Amino acid sequence: MAFELGTGEAVLTSEGRMAPKAGHAVGTRSWTFTKRVTTGQREALLGSSPAPSPQPAELGVAVEGADVLVRPGTAPYWIRHAPSDFTLDGNRNVESLAGTQVPFGGTLLELLSSGGQVTKSMPTKAGRTYTIRTTAPAALALFPKDLRDMLHRGTDEAAAPLPIDLVLRTDGQGRFTRASADLGALKAREWGSLRSLKGIRAELTISRHGAGAPKLPSAARQLPARDTVREIDELEPGACFDPHTGTDSNRLVVSRPCETKHGARILAQPEMTTTYPGADKARQQAETACDRAVPNSPAAWRAESAERDTHWFTWPTDKWDWNEHGAARATCYALTN
Repeated sequence: MAFELGTGEAVLTSEGRMAPKAGHAVGTRSWTFTKRVTTGQREALLGSSPAPSPQPAELGVAVEGADVLVRPGTAPYWIRHAPSDFTLDGNRNVESLAGTQVPFGGTLLELLSSGGQVTKSMPTKAGRTYTIRTTAPAALALFPKDLRDMLHRGTDEAAAPLPIDLVLRTDGQGRFTRASADLGALKAREWGSLRSLKGIRAELTISRHGAGAPKLPSAARQLPARDTVREIDELEPGACFDPHTGTDSNRLVVSRPCETKHGARILAQPEMTTTYPGADKARQQAETACDRAVPNSPAAWRAESAERDTHWFTWPTDKWDWNEHGAARATCYALTN
């Protein structure tokens, strides 16, 4: 799936194996960017995180029935998300990986049930071509929630939905082998980082029909999301975590035992005002509170920092979660080696 962004291009490549009857899939999703794709555009497509960098450009994906497993970047573990976990902030993007028509979501096969007029070519020994005329709103189902929210169908709500043609090709035995669609009817919202979007193209190739079922990640490498994925201000000072969860959230982290390899450690959590002061003042309060609190944290914690005398901080970003976990607190942390 290629995103034409002004003078740059971002390409999402999904590869993997599916066993539709079993409801299993294993694969990867990886992004590549040309040099002129901006930092804001990369973060919009990859997803934000508590770290200075966005989510990793590569995500391992496995689907087992209703559960979705993700492996952020080169993490030594897979995070297993059950349907009850999908309500967490950011995890709604993980839910989209499960798919509705096939185990691996986000492919053009998701549009097969979107309805619309179907035309087909005459059959030959080489196969047949089908064209399904669907709509731009239906195509939004291909994207995770955070990206879907940045796009719209390109017309006002009173206008008829713009059409999108899904072209499917089958072989002589009637098996799907290729699919393609020009998703140019989808436009980016003017307020978002993707406002320079000029078009989206998608292509799918299917091969090795009848091959063996994919091998799922071993249970020993799996972490249940309900036990390990936390909002960062739920953790206590001294706790360790990894900042990349494979979701789009700068509030969610993976809680990790400090005796194992970890990406960050919380240094302090100073309290802030009881009433939400607004976005700008909230950030200023958090920065000031952390600058005061971090020097008083244990030296052993600060010594783990990948950059000497450097810390990062986060805070409740709006009034709705300001006092969600009791008194509003800033969270000050060091990224580790």
